[in-house]
Amino acid sequence: MPAAGVDLPRRVVVVGAGTMGARIAVCFAREGVDVCVTARRAESLADAARTIASCVAQADAESPGGSSPGGGGSAEAIEARIRLTTDATSELAEADLVIESIREDLGQKITLLKHVGAHVPPTAVVATNTSSLDLDILAGAVDAPGRFAGLHWFNPADLVELVEVVAGARTEPETVELLRGWMARLGKVPVLVCRAVPGFIANRLQYALMREAYALVADGVCGWSDIDIAVTNGLGPRWASLGPFQNMDLAGLDVHVAVARALYPALATDQLPPAALVDHVARGWLGAKSGHGLLGEYTEEQVARLTSARDMALRRWSQFRSRLAGDIEE
Repeated sequence: MPAAGVDLPRRVVVVGAGTMGARIAVCFAREGVDVCVTARRAESLADAARTIASCVAQADAESPGGSSPGGGGSAEAIEARIRLTTDATSELAEADLVIESIREDLGQKITLLKHVGAHVPPTAVVATNTSSLDLDILAGAVDAPGRFAGLHWFNPADLVELVEVVAGARTEPETVELLRGWMARLGKVPVLVCRAVPGFIANRLQYALMREAYALVADGVCGWSDIDIAVTNGLGPRWASLGPFQNMDLAGLDVHVAVARALYPALATDQLPPAALVDHVARGWLGAKSGHGLLGEYTEEQVARLTSARDMALRRWSQFRSRLAGDIEE
């Protein structure tokens, strides 16, 4: 792992003011870094301002003594470090790090990265938060592909510790190490993706599990909520504490291979999204944001309560994981 003592970038520009972009900005601002968040529409920036204020205030309220974690000072001080603008030309010219975090549209990302590449200094690192697009195609849009890489965050970005640092074919090793060092300084846990396969690491694991979960429901083995119960009360806590491979080491690899031989031939191998999911989307049932999802109806109050509970659990898990890691190392 890179040394966590590496200096953080002095100036960061986050292009894209959605929930991801806003919460990525918070990660840097609470560590004392000046951040510019830019978007084309003033309405997007207004939404970003509300997101930033909400997550900073929540962290402030849950922290001992009323100060936000990260050493960045009060909630007001953290918010003051984040500038919201529709024109970031001057900020790009002085940026040490630019993180592109717009919607997953290849054409739009290429256009944006060409604009960014034309305005940043030659020493700047440019990163994309894509989770699925071809990194080498995107690298062709910037003047210095050696200083371009994937930096894949997970929602909510200020609370989920994992960040995937993805090396493209032309990414320089120094760029990878710099990004890993910066992420460590932010309190993140960076994992290096040496080869940019579709979905990288975490999403491939997630969707492998989701494919089997949909198949179990479709085959009448269990219901939607039963899958959630099995993960949150079984797989989730075990994998969160040690990870799947270390759990297999503890269980015994002879048992592991026997179960693998029995189950692998029976696991789902579907190549298309599950029919139930496609049907929900066709009906306009898009989950919590539309008020109806796989588990039924959602009111605004329920969504707010679930989101708050998730965020609180992630904060508390982060604190506990640090103590657990120390116990394991001892």
